[in-house]
Amino acid sequence: MKNCLKSSLLAVFVLPTLLNFYDGRAIAQSAIDEDKLNTVNGMPWAGGGLPFSKLVNIQDTLVNSALGKVVIDAHGEDPLSSLIKSPFNGPRPGRFVVVSLWGSKIEGCFAKIVVQTAPSNGQATLDEIAPTTIELGIDGQILQLTPTPNSKVRGFSSKYTYTEYENNQNVSYNNTWYMSDTSFAINADAANILRKAPAKEVRARLTFANGDTKVFPIGKGTVKHWQEAYGFNSACTAPSQP
Repeated sequence: MKNCLKSSLLAVFVLPTLLNFYDGRAIAQSAIDEDKLNTVNGMPWAGGGLPFSKLVNIQDTLVNSALGKVVIDAHGEDPLSSLIKSPFNGPRPGRFVVVSLWGSKIEGCFAKIVVQTAPSNGQATLDEIAPTTIELGIDGQILQLTPTPNSKVRGFSSKYTYTEYENNQNVSYNNTWYMSDTSFAINADAANILRKAPAKEVRARLTFANGDTKVFPIGKGTVKHWQEAYGFNSACTAPSQP
């Protein structure tokens, strides 16, 4: 069965609510322009085109100078598709994706959680997809992160089309998927815990504004790069002004 998917432009709804410098000895596996990490207008489904589970240099889009390091993780669920489970291919009823970005830049440290969901009934509110906390089980302790003070949780919705094979023919249906974009505060203490995390899968729990929770894994390939990603600016502070 071949799925044909196409999405319209994202519609936005907003709710008020991402140094002592590392010398770059850790070798990044890739590089990305800072502008490509800007999610002010949303993110393609499952972060299409982003480098996952790799240590990535963040570089200035104009002059390619080093601005920081990041590692990006993605978790997907496709509970309603029993034959073909491919949550990252595109939105489809029942699919759910969490994209998380972890790292540090010249101005400080950051963690960003992007939640994307395609409800079967095509309806979701921001309270259902906007996390108010994330808890990480690291080496026998729980690290709890809360949204960055004075930041805004952004919500998006987008129309999409998918097909089902019915009565020996493909039938097209329209539906809506939703996304939230939340920045979480990372100080030097939190960054230190992340840097020292054993290189193995970490279980995480999101608590949403409506009280619902979602437990999901962050892969070993991401966790092992937290040390370098937060090592670029382990103090999580901007440089002192002269």
